[in-house]
Amino acid sequence: MKMLSLIAIIAAGFFAARASTAPVKIGADTYYASKSNTAGIFGDVTAVAGSLMVEGNQLCTSMGKEFELVTQNTTSNIPGVRFGGASITYKCVDHAGSPVMRPDKGVSTTTTQ
Repeated sequence: MKMLSLIAIIAAGFFAARASTAPVKIGADTYYASKSNTAGIFGDVTAVAGSLMVEGNQLCTSMGKEFELVTQNTTSNIPGVRFGGASITYKCVDHAGSPVMRPDKGVSTTTTQ
């Protein structure tokens, strides 16, 4: 029984470690962060997105700047297949404007003819 408890603790630590990425700088004043919803079918991916925004706001505030959301993506949980989660891209700017989400979710596609 003790071995089973030890395995459960190790597995929980493994999933918790993989559950999120710290904000990663991906450009000038632009950051990316993601977090898995390890609560499974009982978790709310919109709450996960909100949590990422709170963390992003705290980072920007610590730099004396304002949080400006660029993209937000959520993925629903599929039991037995994958955890749901959320990811955001944001900027830390001097004065945040109105949040305008890009229809291409921040990905531009070019076509060569």
